[in-house]
Amino acid sequence: MLSRIGIKYPSKLHSEKVAALLPPKARHGAIILAKGSESLNRDNTDTELEFRQESNFLYLTGVQESDYYYIYDLVSGTSYLIAPDLDLAKAVWKGPTPTDQELLKLYDVDRIVRYSDFLDLLKYELKPRQIYGWNRPEKVRPFGDKALEHELEHYISHRLVPDKKKKKEDHHHHHHHQKFPGGDDKKEDEENTLLEALILARVNKTPVEISLSREATRITSDAHRLVMKSARAGMYEYQLEALFRYECARQGAKAQAYLPIVGAATNAAYLHYTRNDAQIKDGDLVLIDAACEADCYGSDVTRTFPINGRFTKEQAEIYNLVLKMQTSVIDRMHQGVEWKDMAALSQKIGVLGLKKLGILEGDDTDLIESNIMKTFYPHGLGHLLGLNVHDDGLGLVVQKPIKSKRLASVEFRGISSNDAIAPPPSTRRVAMGISTYAVPSTKLEPGMLLTVEPGIYFNPAQIDIVLSTPYLAQYLNESVLRRYMPVGGVRIEDVVLIRPNGSVDNITTAPKDPREIEQIMQEGQKAHLQSQREGGEIVSEKKGATEPMRSEEPRGVKKRVSVFKKLLKALRSIF
Repeated sequence: MLSRIGIKYPSKLHSEKVAALLPPKARHGAIILAKGSESLNRDNTDTELEFRQESNFLYLTGVQESDYYYIYDLVSGTSYLIAPDLDLAKAVWKGPTPTDQELLKLYDVDRIVRYSDFLDLLKYELKPRQIYGWNRPEKVRPFGDKALEHELEHYISHRLVPDKKKKKEDHHHHHHHQKFPGGDDKKEDEENTLLEALILARVNKTPVEISLSREATRITSDAHRLVMKSARAGMYEYQLEALFRYECARQGAKAQAYLPIVGAATNAAYLHYTRNDAQIKDGDLVLIDAACEADCYGSDVTRTFPINGRFTKEQAEIYNLVLKMQTSVIDRMHQGVEWKDMAALSQKIGVLGLKKLGILEGDDTDLIESNIMKTFYPHGLGHLLGLNVHDDGLGLVVQKPIKSKRLASVEFRGISSNDAIAPPPSTRRVAMGISTYAVPSTKLEPGMLLTVEPGIYFNPAQIDIVLSTPYLAQYLNESVLRRYMPVGGVRIEDVVLIRPNGSVDNITTAPKDPREIEQIMQEGQKAHLQSQREGGEIVSEKKGATEPMRSEEPRGVKKRVSVFKKLLKALRSIF
């Protein structure tokens, strides 16, 4: 049960989406066997590490607890959740293990089976001829019965379907001059492995997935707004990170989708800077790339703002250029658009904008073809988003999945009217020999969640390399460039949804209009000063004037001093 939206996670729908992308013959006498993540301790200690479920297992089950297995019968469509045995001793430390009835109420599965009955289920009831799995499902975790564990591992490993690459290599090694039965090598190559089917199924989000990502993005946006309102010159990058994490946790999103990036000045030019330990100086531009997860569905939002609440001329010029790059792309996004065309558009706008500022020189065509923009914009335009912050699958040819009566009969209501129409089940991969990569077609499809995140960075090391390379240095005006170096870096990143009707919905609400950002920050600074005047005034004995408390003084210090003075006065009256 997803407490945020009050319904069960759609395990059966997701399992059938995956099943529909496997070869038709896979349904005959086969099952999917998934192994969830285990709880782990820090190296050589008994200190638990924070648990996060493996994304594909969560996609099939919705289970966010450790040490579970899952079976989906490709013949009958029946689903089984394999749960740890009830353990009264463990309950002393971790709390009681849910009962079968409680698990059935929580999860969208047909049956609950305990570890001790796992082997019997496989051997005497399901009797699969083939087992599809990933992450070594035959390597079972300890059940407390070595004989049972050994027999279970033996049973699974002898029926496990190998991945496609291994199967192809084995075929060429053992049957170099033969063909597959029927002589259809190409058809064998085009069959999806289970992992490929999972990737494809997850490309197009179901309504519950969209709802969870919306919630993660809403909370993330609120946290970005709080940081803008609270940021002050003299603070440290880690203090802004702490504020961001606090607001996410306050709204129930304890987990971050990735390590927060908080970079001031030049640190903003380092794409994956996560030290977050520098002090922020007055006049610095701050880049924050951070987002939370809601029930393991993440967001990915970046905002850039001036620490003192006012953009300098150079900061504003670069910020507005990046904003134009981003909004121009979002305005042109819709179903069927090639993602590579959007990337090219953002780079072209960036090149022309830097030329207008005088940083770049030369013919427009030469500038674009020289790829000089990579000096300032070295990453891609964006990526798919979902259970992983960088979801796989952007770059797939749209094909219809295998027809499935069970999938067609699934009735599923959207969480909001905007998401009420379920997107197509998925796209289907076109094979490239034994490669596991998809044909690089990047058309946008309904149900995709993507980021749009152009940026411009003044990375000293990168720029020094270009300036020392004559072919590229000819396009740079070094004297003008040096004026913009203190900007550091600007990135603006939103999460957008391709809706069932092909239109685009930007689900990000964090402020990005420069005037709005300045207003929020100036209001926050004004409120901070007002609070100091009202509750933190210090009387100067010499001048009789009042001076505000120093901003870095911890809250509560004056209150504790006042209480101590009252206590001292009371003691003096007694003695």
